[in-house]
Amino acid sequence: MKKLSIILTLVLLLLGFSVGASAWIYVPDRGDSGWCTYTYTAGPAGFSGIAGFVVSNVMDNFAYSELLLDNLSQGGGGDNRGFEGGNLSGFELLGDGYADVVTWAMAALGTIYNPTQGLFLSDQLGLLPGVDTSSFHNACGQPGTIGTILETGLTLAPGEIFSFDWAFLGNDQSPWNDFALFYLKEQVQGTIVFIGGLAQIGVAPIPIPSSVLLVGTGLLGVLGLARRANRKD
Repeated sequence: MKKLSIILTLVLLLLGFSVGASAWIYVPDRGDSGWCTYTYTAGPAGFSGIAGFVVSNVMDNFAYSELLLDNLSQGGGGDNRGFEGGNLSGFELLGDGYADVVTWAMAALGTIYNPTQGLFLSDQLGLLPGVDTSSFHNACGQPGTIGTILETGLTLAPGEIFSFDWAFLGNDQSPWNDFALFYLKEQVQGTIVFIGGLAQIGVAPIPIPSSVLLVGTGLLGVLGLARRANRKD
């Protein structure tokens, strides 16, 4: 019985690890993601509402990270999708968040990011005072603290694709696993109906193999039968 308890404890420890979503990109301390392209395909009902972009601190309100955006296939009021107006026209910066439209941005380790389309890109910073991002979480389940949220209107027909180029500059280190993500929000109710993780600082959580889950379930059953037998005795 004591051996079963020890084995069960080990299994429960294994089960305690979170399962990382494959969509997240993990960057090392003070590292960056490089330019990436995110693609979202609307379902049979299409979509009409708001597209939001979040960059957030975790556990602190300083050592801010950054989210670069460019080459939106839609948004920006239809005329400023790639920030080629040199401003945030067609976008809304929430609260005290901070974003600027620039021709280049300096990343961690001295890498320079140039626009992927045209002459301009958007640079969002998780600066003070920022906005409350605690309703959002990274892939490890850590809530945000303060950051920047940028929104734009978006309408997609059924099966239509929305894409954008992005890069995450992680100007912090673990366990302050700053993150960036993308979301879709209904226009009328203001309900977030989709969240897509982009990147965070840190190492990907270790997935639990299905074989370990099966062993854990079996051991729980054996332990339950053993307890019943002991009660009968």
